[in-house]
Amino acid sequence: MENHLLENKNALIFGAKGALGKQVAKAFKDSGANIYLSDINVEGFEASELGDIRRVDTLDENEVRGYFSWFKNENIPVDIVINLSASHPAEYNHGKPALEVSLEQFLIPLKTTTANQFVTAKAAYAIMAKQNKGVIIFITSTLAKVGSPWSSALTASHAATEGLVKSLATEWGGDRVRVIGVRSEAMPDSPTIDYTYTTMGANIGMSRTEMQAVVEQQKTALKRLPSTKETAEVIVLAASDLASYMTGTILNHSGGHILE
Repeated sequence: MENHLLENKNALIFGAKGALGKQVAKAFKDSGANIYLSDINVEGFEASELGDIRRVDTLDENEVRGYFSWFKNENIPVDIVINLSASHPAEYNHGKPALEVSLEQFLIPLKTTTANQFVTAKAAYAIMAKQNKGVIIFITSTLAKVGSPWSSALTASHAATEGLVKSLATEWGGDRVRVIGVRSEAMPDSPTIDYTYTTMGANIGMSRTEMQAVVEQQKTALKRLPSTKETAEVIVLAASDLASYMTGTILNHSGGHILE
């Protein structure tokens, strides 16, 4: 849906090659933003519609600072930053009982879905504070608030991310830098959720389709799950001036799974 909510704003999207990353890039562009895409894996990325993509390892602080330095040197304001980088759920045994998750596996999402967002947020703040404006968006899921089984590592990571949003918003608000989170329900058109429902369903003798139906019908008030496109549109709202007085909070995009 084309609009002008982000007209002439410069948006940096890390993890732009993923399912949600591509949707956010498209939604930002349709909303008038100038988009700058990056990912740790850029092979096979079709740049025809969204533009070029640059390889950036968001766990390498020097590399991230160097990337942001380019914008500073080119005198390009940084208005919006979102980091959607993540590791594959199989790496940390997502969907398996906690007893089958090693300490090393447990720490993976805390590093690749929380710490990496911290790294890009710090680099963004260094520029935004001097501009006296900017918004940094963090992404989490309903796992941050709901005690779901077979998801110990990612649950801890997303809960930690939401705490980080509050901390940074309080610290950086005086410089007119907004820090805001979007907490989404599971998006079945993403590879992560496809893997999750297949694995979790197997734990209780359900097919992937049956597992999704249980979540839709028994967990959400709207009796359906969101698409990555719908989540991207909420991220546009968070990034826009319509949310200019919102910081340190989480947009609850859970379809009523979480009521608060």
